[in-house]
Amino acid sequence: MRTIQHMLRHPAGRIGVTLGLAIGFIVTVTGGTSKALLFAGLCRYLAGRLPKM
Repeated sequence: MRTIQHMLRHPAGRIGVTLGLAIGFIVTVTGGTSKALLFAGLCRYLAGRLPKM
């Protein structure tokens, strides 16, 4: 919960969360949920491999 609060305080975090929710809603409505989940898993994997700053 602390990470989400920290992210929402930053303007870029708010934009990212807003875009993510909007895109997720559109993908769900259009029926491409499985592709979206695959893409989200790939992004999470790649983010985990990047060095922490």
